[in-house]
Amino acid sequence: MNVRHGSLWVISFTAILVMVVAAQDVGVLSRMAQEEISAKNWAVAEQHLQAILAKDAASAEAHHLMSIVALNRDNLKGAQQSIASALELDSRNEEFRAQADKIADLSRAMGQARRFYDERSYDDAVTQYERIIEDYPTFASAYYSMGLAFKMAGNLRKAAEAFRKATGHNSDDARYAMALRKLVADKYNEGNRLYKSRDYDGAAEAYQEAYGLDPGFYQAYYRLARSLKNLGDIDGALEALDHCLLIYPAYITAYVEKGNILRREGEDEAAEEVYRQALAVDPKADNAWVGLGAVLRADRTEEAVAAFETAIAVNPKNASANEHLGELYSEQEKWPEALSHLELAAKLRPKRHTTAWRLAVVYNQLGEHEKARLSAKRSTDINKNFEYAWYQKGIAEKALGNRLAAIEAFKNAERGRDAGIRRTARYELSLLESPNR
Repeated sequence: MNVRHGSLWVISFTAILVMVVAAQDVGVLSRMAQEEISAKNWAVAEQHLQAILAKDAASAEAHHLMSIVALNRDNLKGAQQSIASALELDSRNEEFRAQADKIADLSRAMGQARRFYDERSYDDAVTQYERIIEDYPTFASAYYSMGLAFKMAGNLRKAAEAFRKATGHNSDDARYAMALRKLVADKYNEGNRLYKSRDYDGAAEAYQEAYGLDPGFYQAYYRLARSLKNLGDIDGALEALDHCLLIYPAYITAYVEKGNILRREGEDEAAEEVYRQALAVDPKADNAWVGLGAVLRADRTEEAVAAFETAIAVNPKNASANEHLGELYSEQEKWPEALSHLELAAKLRPKRHTTAWRLAVVYNQLGEHEKARLSAKRSTDINKNFEYAWYQKGIAEKALGNRLAAIEAFKNAERGRDAGIRRTARYELSLLESPNR
C-alpha cells in the first residue's frame, strides 16, 4: 500500500468511526431523554433533546419529543413549532399528526378562555379552563390562568388552589408560586393596614383569610393572635400562637408573645415555661430573658436581676430590660445603679411616660432636682393625667424653691386615681399653703 492510499484509508476509517460514535451518542441521548420524560423531569429531558438536535437537526422523533416536553413546560408556542418541524421531516407519521391536532385543539381552547378573560367574563373563563383541564389535566398554564380568573372574580381561595396545582404540575415556572405568594401577601398586608388603624376585627378577618390561602403562613397566625388579644379574645390568641409554633417551632417572637399574654393573665408558671422553651431554642433571645425576669421578679429577685442582665449582655439597647432592672434597683434603693439603666431606657423610649417618671424618682432621690423636674415634665407632657409624675415634679419644684410651681404640681397629683398619691399630695399642699404650720 502506498502512502497516499494509506492516508485515504485512515481518513475514511476515522470518518466512519466518528459517524458510529455520533450515532451511538444520539442513541444514548435519546434513551436518556425518554427516561427523563417518563420521570417528568422536563428540563433535563429538554437538555438531552437539544443535544440530539445539535448533532442531528433532521431527527423527526427528537422534534416530536421536544413538542411533548414543551407542552409540559407550558410552552405552547414552542410545542407548535417542534411538532411542525417533526411533520416536515415525516409528514405521514400518525403519532406526529395526532400530537399536532392535540396541540392545535389546546391552543384554540386556551385562546377562547383568554378572550372570555379579556372581556371580563370571568365565570365563563373559569368554565372554559375547567374543560381544558378535563382533557389536559397536567397542563399547568390552564390552572394558572384559571387562578387569575378566580382572583378577578373575587374567589381567592379557589385562586390559591389553582395556583398551587399549577406549581405542582410545573415547579420550574416561577410565575405560579409567585402568584400564590402575592395573593397571600396582599391579604396579609391588608390585615396589617387594618391593624395599624386599630380595626382589629377587620385585621383578624384578613389574617384568617391569609392563612386560609396558605395554611403554612405562620406569620398570619401570629398577627391574628395580636389582633385577637386586642379584642380581648385571650383563648383565641393563645390558640393562634400554638398554630404558629406548630408550623414554625423556632419562631421566638411567638413564644415571647404567648409568654407575655400568660403573664398578664396571672399564669406565671405557664408563662415561665414558655419563656424557657424560647430560650431552649435560642439562648440569645433577649426578649425571652426579659419576660422570664418579669415573671421571676415577684419572689426570685436575684434570678430576675440575672435574667435582665443577660438580656442586656445580649442586647445592650433592650429598653425593657434596662427599665425593669432600673425599677428593681430603685426598689432596693440602689439609686446610682438604677440611674444608669433608666437613663438609657428613657433615651430608647422617649415617648414612654412611665420611664420618664421612674427616672424622675431616681433623680429626686439623688438630689438632682432640676433633672427630676425636667424628667417629670416630660412624663406629664406625654400623659397630662399621670399623677405619679406630677407628684415627683412637685417634689422637685419644692426642693428647687419654686413654691407656686410645686403647689400646681401637687394639685394635679391630688386629682389622680391613686389614693396614696392623693393623700401624700394633699399633705405636701398643706405644708406649702401654710408655710408657718
